[in-house]
Amino acid sequence: MSDKREQRTRRRRILGAGMRSLGRGVLQTMPGYDRAKSWQKTGQDWFDTLGGLKGAAMKLGQIASQYRDFLPEPLVEQLSRLQRNAEPWAFERLEPVLDEAWNDEQRALIAEIDEQAMAAASIGQVHRARLVDGRDVVVKIRYPGVADAVDADIDNLGRLLKLSRFLPIRGSDIDAVLDELRERFIEETNYVQELAHLQTLRAIELPGFVLPEPVPELCTDAVLVTTYVESRPVDEAAPERGHAIVQAINLQVFTHGILHADPHPGNFGVTEDGSIALFDFGCTKTLDIETRHGLRDVVAAALDGRWQDLHHALERLGVVPPDSWAQHGETYAQIYASHATASLEPIRHQSPYVFTDDGLIESIRGEVRASLRHWKLFNAAPQLVFLMRTLSGLYWILRNIGAEADLHAELQKIAAGDYDPPPVNEPPA
Repeated sequence: MSDKREQRTRRRRILGAGMRSLGRGVLQTMPGYDRAKSWQKTGQDWFDTLGGLKGAAMKLGQIASQYRDFLPEPLVEQLSRLQRNAEPWAFERLEPVLDEAWNDEQRALIAEIDEQAMAAASIGQVHRARLVDGRDVVVKIRYPGVADAVDADIDNLGRLLKLSRFLPIRGSDIDAVLDELRERFIEETNYVQELAHLQTLRAIELPGFVLPEPVPELCTDAVLVTTYVESRPVDEAAPERGHAIVQAINLQVFTHGILHADPHPGNFGVTEDGSIALFDFGCTKTLDIETRHGLRDVVAAALDGRWQDLHHALERLGVVPPDSWAQHGETYAQIYASHATASLEPIRHQSPYVFTDDGLIESIRGEVRASLRHWKLFNAAPQLVFLMRTLSGLYWILRNIGAEADLHAELQKIAAGDYDPPPVNEPPA
């Protein structure tokens, strides 16, 4: 898959889907043309194209499906299928990866491996196996060629985003976001990096969570082996487990600065004792201390209704241009107040907050859509893309289990600095 012929094939397929999309976009300007049907066809086209290519192309489609506020609903409905309809490859297509990754001594550690995939995703797929020492493990195998295709896939899709103007953002912002996606995807295709992520998150010891143990002697850049964690689907978790999930995200973001950023339901489970099992550590985002402090200050200012302070915190995060308050402060204040009312008021008076279909997310989406007319007043802030993706994905996981969590109290703890990392002791003079 890494040869030039295959790269050309991938480029032709992506560009072909893009040109067909642009053609339908032109037809949409004609009187009487069925726009909803056109977007549905475009979505089906992108589902077929990106799903067949795997890798960064498919991953970008999955991420795009989470931005319902910016994309036509019929298009999003089709792209959402990429989250749940990844087709596994036949094991014989992956055997060359194992042959290249493992020497004879490593192969000898495997007693048996199930050739039927237990899960498939955009970068690789997972197979059950048993080691000669009796341990049950899972073997994650990277699809051939996906690592080599990241740059080309992102470049091609970036060109199409600019041409199609699906997203109401500047071309320079699209480039910045794509650079962030590129960095995360390159990490995600390197299973040595995923091993390091797993080891770091295990060291945090998130309360109420269970993470698999790695088998480092069998891990390479294309193969990751971990112990098998028996779990049921996460939507079978007890509602009170919502407290642990919310606490875990706060500890990752504010205390430790490392975030599991792939909140797909398939990456979560619930164990026999009710703990939350966490899987797949390829997509992990590191947050520096300045970003974490900026996010803390945004929360604190929003809770108190201090809109100018909130704006300055967003300025430090790169979300708004420098010195923009002086010119547009009244507009910013109105936007912040409306968003705070939509997102904070429903949770301020409910303890614990119960994640249900109470109109919260629809209210927030309504404010986002209303704010789109002011999009030029904001920057893309690429370093926050995966944080927002994580919060969005976790919301739906929490809602699916009817989770309970004292969100307002947790926000107050963030604002008070309770989740700040402990100070680093200065060395003696």
